Amino acid sequence: MNLVALPAFSDNLIWMLHHGSQALVVDPGDAAPVLAALSERQLVLSGILVTHHHA
Repeated sequence: MNLVALPAFSDNLIWMLHHGSQALVVDPGDAAPVLAALSERQLVLSGILVTHHHA
């Protein structure tokens, strides 16, 4: 399993775990870096873990 930190906004990270062709992201606040990383690595998004919300 691989763990990748995706830069988001000016001061944040989105964590992506992937194994084989499947990926899971944690608290994605911005879709663009996730979609780019999935495309670059030819991964399929299998799940999103949301741990909290922002007002």
